Amino acid sequence: MNAAHGTILGLAIVMGGWACSAQEATIPLAPVAQDGQLSTRVTLPGAETAASSFSSSLPAVVVPAAPTPAGFIRVTSIRVIPSITPRTLDSKYFLVNGLHLALALLDVEVTQRCIATNQYGEGNPLMPSSLGGQLSVNLALVGYGSFVSYKLKKHESRVWWLSPMVGVAAHSAGIGTGLSALSHQ
Repeated sequence: MNAAHGTILGLAIVMGGWACSAQEATIPLAPVAQDGQLSTRVTLPGAETAASSFSSSLPAVVVPAAPTPAGFIRVTSIRVIPSITPRTLDSKYFLVNGLHLALALLDVEVTQRCIATNQYGEGNPLMPSSLGGQLSVNLALVGYGSFVSYKLKKHESRVWWLSPMVGVAAHSAGIGTGLSALSHQ
């Protein structure tokens, strides 16, 4: 067989297994009985005890099997054991990010009351003074912080709470200075 024939044969097998002489070859396997059981053994070089504990920790799954005329076993059903993964959107996530959102809205409200007195203005030079501008910037920052927090928590990072807590600290400082300014009137 030359390279062209090998390429064509390989493409034929990969693209769907069109009839070729390799598919009709007999495979020297003894048929498995209807009630036969299959078993496997995992052996690691130099660690037979670890392999036996590994194989014993796997759950026993009974899979009904039916032999085909060629001696292969056709598996009719497989039980999939779901892996246990921690929930991403849990009460801690909503508590920390909800606190960030609540303090952001309270910060905007306190700032707007300070601006309404015409004695005080916004302390952050990058923040707009209008209500709509402050809400849009703060909601965008809270949304981005919640997204970062979600991604970190989904990947099981231990610092998923850091992004919203930075916002909680910043808005707490803003609320504190705004309330102190309103109390000195």
